[in-house]
Amino acid sequence: MSVKILATLLMTVWVTTASASGWEDGGPLTLSGDNAKVEYELSCDEQRLRDPSMSDDEYSDFLLEFQDSECATVFKVGDIGFGGGKVFYVTDEGRHGMEIAPNHHTTVEYGCWNVALEGARYLSMGAGASNTDVALENKCNSYYGGSSAIDVLRNYDSGGVKDWYIPSMRELEEIYSALGAYTVTEKGDAHPSFPKFFWSSSEAAESWMYGFNLTNGTKAKAHKIVKLSLLLIRNF
Repeated sequence: MSVKILATLLMTVWVTTASASGWEDGGPLTLSGDNAKVEYELSCDEQRLRDPSMSDDEYSDFLLEFQDSECATVFKVGDIGFGGGKVFYVTDEGRHGMEIAPNHHTTVEYGCWNVALEGARYLSMGAGASNTDVALENKCNSYYGGSSAIDVLRNYDSGGVKDWYIPSMRELEEIYSALGAYTVTEKGDAHPSFPKFFWSSSEAAESWMYGFNLTNGTKAKAHKIVKLSLLLIRNF
C-alpha cells in the first residue's frame, strides 16, 4: 500500500470519528481569519491565575475586580475564600463578601497604647478596614516591647494577598453569628491576657478598644496593653 493511499485512509478514519463525536461544526480548535489561525480560549480558572509580575496588593485588587466578571466564583457562608479562610458574609448573590483568616494569633497587645485613634471608633459592618487604616497611619508601639496587633497585621499574607485588616466590633459579632463559636485552646501568659477575647479595630476611648469573645459571644472593653487574640479578615 502506498504512503499516499495510507494517509488518505487515516484522514478518512479521523474525519469519521470526529463527526461521530460532534466536532464537525467547530471542534476542539477554533479557526478564524484568512490564515486559519488557532485560537485558544482561557478557562475561568486559568484567567484567575496570578501573573508572576503582580505584587500582593495588585493581586488583591485583581481578585476583587475579577469577582465582577462572568468568571466570578459564587461563595456562600462557610465556603473557603481566596485567602484560605471561611466566608462569613456575602453580598451580590455571593460574588462579594468577607472571609476570616485561616488562623489566628493569640495573646498580642493591640498597640497604640498612648495614641488616640481619631476616626477609628466606628462599630458597624464595613468599618473595620477604615478603622485599621487609622491605626496603621499612627505610631502604634507595644507597651511591653513585643509584637502588637498592628505588627502582626503588617506581616500577615495568607493566600498570597495583603489586604487583611482587623474587624470592627460588628464584624466580629457577624463572625460569631454566621460561623458559630470559634475554638481557642491556647492559654494566657504571665501578662494580663484573655485569649478567648479578640481585638476589634473599634476604639472605645484613648486607651481602650472593644473586644469580643468568639467562644461565647461576650462583649468587652479592653485596655490596649492587655493581650487578646487576633483574627484578621478581608473583603473579596
